[in-house]
Amino acid sequence: MLFSEKGLDAMLYGTLTPVAGGAADIHPLLYYGTLNAWMSLFGQSPFAVRLWSALLGVATVGLIYLLGRDLFGDKTGLMAALITAVAPFHVQYSQEARMYALLGLLLATATWCFVRGSRSLRTPAEEESQAVSRGNWLWWAAFGVLAGLAMYTQQLAAFYLIALGLIPVLRRDWKLLLRAAAGALVAVIVYLPWLVNLPGQFDKVRSYYWLSPPNIGQLLLTARSFLAVNLDIPAPSSMIALVGALFMLAFLAVQVVLTARRLRADRDALRLTLWLAAAPPALMWLVSQLQPVYLIRGLLPSALLLYLALAWLFTRGGLPRPVAGLIGLVGLALAGIGLYHQYTWAIFPNSPFEEAAAAIQEQRQEGDIIVHQNKLSALPMVYYARALPQRYLRDLPGSGEDTLALPTQEALGLLADETVEAAAGGARRVWWVMFDFAERQYAAAGRSDLEAALEWLEGRYDKTGQWAFNDLVVTLYADEEGS
Repeated sequence: MLFSEKGLDAMLYGTLTPVAGGAADIHPLLYYGTLNAWMSLFGQSPFAVRLWSALLGVATVGLIYLLGRDLFGDKTGLMAALITAVAPFHVQYSQEARMYALLGLLLATATWCFVRGSRSLRTPAEEESQAVSRGNWLWWAAFGVLAGLAMYTQQLAAFYLIALGLIPVLRRDWKLLLRAAAGALVAVIVYLPWLVNLPGQFDKVRSYYWLSPPNIGQLLLTARSFLAVNLDIPAPSSMIALVGALFMLAFLAVQVVLTARRLRADRDALRLTLWLAAAPPALMWLVSQLQPVYLIRGLLPSALLLYLALAWLFTRGGLPRPVAGLIGLVGLALAGIGLYHQYTWAIFPNSPFEEAAAAIQEQRQEGDIIVHQNKLSALPMVYYARALPQRYLRDLPGSGEDTLALPTQEALGLLADETVEAAAGGARRVWWVMFDFAERQYAAAGRSDLEAALEWLEGRYDKTGQWAFNDLVVTLYADEEGS
């Protein structure tokens, strides 16, 4: 939100300006641009800002219905819409002011256009319709535009689009391949203005990025996130959600095998659905062994296709009613666990920043300075309390956490300080803000810069008060006169 409000010129500067190791930032700007326009109409309150994502999520429910209806019929489309509407993973990113709800909507719509434009996925009666034939190329043009816009939203869309583009090759359907190639050409033309900037952004990822190569456990965590929620939820909820997710996926796999011959009419559509649910995570995982980019929230479009596959299981999978009821109960339990944690999660990244800012505002004196240990608490508290004088320490240069480059800081108008001494600026009272897990993280990484900052504060000031806002810790340091 702080970035979007600055306007397109500032965002371009804060994203594409070259710095050591590549471009300043890695994200394209479609979501930020749409949010800027949205805020100009509806304001910048938390409700207004998140409402844009919520509306995108609601639209996605409608698109999943259309996709399910075209592939499997109206009943499956309705069931897919219901699952999508209550799936905690989808709800999570339809309430967060980030680009993932827009990514899910664009790729769900692109998939629908792909299906509508694929003559080989249609019924014989539809194949005979000249109107459908004439309209095919319009569907492929729309597919290309949507694919290009998805790349402007989040470049991890490439993994989903690659999987989608491989479908004609795997099916050896050369007519479909020709149409898909035409759509891909449109996508390249749409994306071309940004494509020239991709090398610099890729260099940034290659030089230093906060992700690590994923292990096989990351795939299990992805399955749990798709069917529950993408949060580090505690045991026993985490284990119950994982077992429940694997239970549902196992039943889906078994039923697909058992009904493969009996339901020939569903075969192509079901293969497409399962492929798009499974292939993008697998491709992203394999690439991440060389260059870590595995981000579960970037796989939201695949989760949507998984919900469609589960809708097929309930409506066309031939399950006996008692078995369908059992699987449905497991699904409801997963939704309950996920939604409970989604709505009650009050630690990072949902720490009570507004409450902490209000508490500081109530007790602050003229000349006080608020210093954040890093940007993760500074940016939200700047949003909630713009009048407070707030500073923050920069990330360790070249580390995986060094994700807010100087041009981005300049675009935001929020420059980081090299040291806590520079941030304090001689103030007699310093409000120090950090997370309670920060010291453990720095110790595990073998870094001493946080310890050095705390030593300076405690050597220069007296600790006169400390308050905990869940995992957010606020400490007041004051010299003798400030006390």
